[in-house]
Amino acid sequence: MFWLKGCPRCNGDLHDNSDVYGNYIDCFQCGHYLTADQEARVRDEYPNGTAHILPSDQPVRVLEKIAA
Repeated sequence: MFWLKGCPRCNGDLHDNSDVYGNYIDCFQCGHYLTADQEARVRDEYPNGTAHILPSDQPVRVLEKIAA
């Protein structure tokens, strides 16, 4: 799951990740790990993350519109 521009430190993109210690949310750009309180707030505000569904018949250049 992704939260675009959701990092409290750099406004980067957050993603849901896991390892042997459990699940966590961290930032792609700066590597910041959310605290338990921050993680709960992000999951409560946007329970399904940020979704962008690309049509299968569209070229990848559709991403340019989303990124802008």
